[in-house]
Amino acid sequence: MQKFELKQNTILLQLIGNLPAEELERSSLATKLNGYVAELCPPNIQKQIDAKINNIIKKGWPILRDL
Repeated sequence: MQKFELKQNTILLQLIGNLPAEELERSSLATKLNGYVAELCPPNIQKQIDAKINNIIKKGWPILRDL
């Protein structure tokens, strides 16, 4: 099952807009976030995504589009 790790993280799914299954499977953003959740990203990318998510949580819930 593709994007398995991401599908287990409901907060990130909400942040990217709860994409329909077909869009989720094709989404390059979802692919990046799946790697992030699985901790497969290089450390600098993990930190960059952590910072964006923390910033969003502090300010509200806009959709992540510019990772």
